[in-house]
Amino acid sequence: MWGFRRYATWTSFVSLRGVHEVIRPITAAVIDDSWAPAVVPPPYDGLTSEQRKQHLEQHPHSFLHVTRSADASHEHPSEHLRLATEGNAALNELISAGAYREQDKERLFLQKIEADGVTQRSIIGAINLAEVEPQPHEAVHPGRVQALAAHFRQVRSMSSPVVITSRSDDLDLRLLEESEATETVTSFAAADGTQISLWKINSQLETDLEDLYIVDGHHRIAAAREANFRELLVAYVPPSELHIGSFDRDIDEIEFLPRKTIDALTKWCDVRGSSESESTKPVDKGVLRVRFGDDWFWAERKEPSGLDSEFVHSVVLPELFGIHEADDPRLSYRPSGAGIDSTPATIRLAPAELEDVFDIADANLVMPPKSTYFFPKARSGVLIISC
Repeated sequence: MWGFRRYATWTSFVSLRGVHEVIRPITAAVIDDSWAPAVVPPPYDGLTSEQRKQHLEQHPHSFLHVTRSADASHEHPSEHLRLATEGNAALNELISAGAYREQDKERLFLQKIEADGVTQRSIIGAINLAEVEPQPHEAVHPGRVQALAAHFRQVRSMSSPVVITSRSDDLDLRLLEESEATETVTSFAAADGTQISLWKINSQLETDLEDLYIVDGHHRIAAAREANFRELLVAYVPPSELHIGSFDRDIDEIEFLPRKTIDALTKWCDVRGSSESESTKPVDKGVLRVRFGDDWFWAERKEPSGLDSEFVHSVVLPELFGIHEADDPRLSYRPSGAGIDSTPATIRLAPAELEDVFDIADANLVMPPKSTYFFPKARSGVLIISC
């Protein structure tokens, strides 16, 4: 029988306990409408390495030139400082060119992101790091933290918010958007067609939330502490505004016999062929979709307890492919169905349920990497705060 493991390299959700009135107003510089389409990039996780390269070549003013230092140097510590310095230079060029407008005073913001038929609203503000007590940091990737910390030390600012949520759904952001308490700051279409709108919030907003959960950005918290930041840029998304997807796991540089691998998988799953299109995704817990070469199969777990991602990382990857570490270079992740992959094998999961995620965080357990994909993703480059 397998169970949850404490992963030494990654985390997805952490509970922040006893934090009251945690979301504070910020003094921000907001992207100018005329610059926004050229500056605000697609989400990093939604692009392949080749697509990121093409985006940087085609968009010389993209904010990805600022933030890429934290990702491009992930496996090369000696490159951290050089790339962070390049990112800082790119940021200074944007500021000098007038791409950002300083706001008149501290305030909270309401943001709405509309992409692929999905709408997400959030409150943008800051957390005082002295008041934030996340779970221990053994579940982050040290190299990733050091790369981000080097980036933060150079830019002394944040633009990519840490996304947080809570169990409470009392805050209705749709009503807030329609109220007289908000004033439009900007509204634009990003380079990939995503519509992003930002409003000032001109009234007091109740944000007394006892338990907050990190949706996306635990590495950024660790790196911000490492860089001695006082504040952390956050986007609070109520649970009703969260949309959960999943990540495909692509397996490369491995030789295996598909029929033999399928036979081995039948020890834990009922396996049958899949005639559906490549983009078809599983929707039910306990059902996986796997690809070997050009052929797709459905694999329904015989004992569907626990997270599917935990089953994949504890059983399928080590037993069938000899992959024991979540950051094995033969294993890569991408949003489910995004692009076409040419690797020998792919494992596709149904989205996790939000309640499962809360329960795991409350029990101080750590999820495997990329167990959830929340979308639309918060974008970098929309606004900047000094830290």
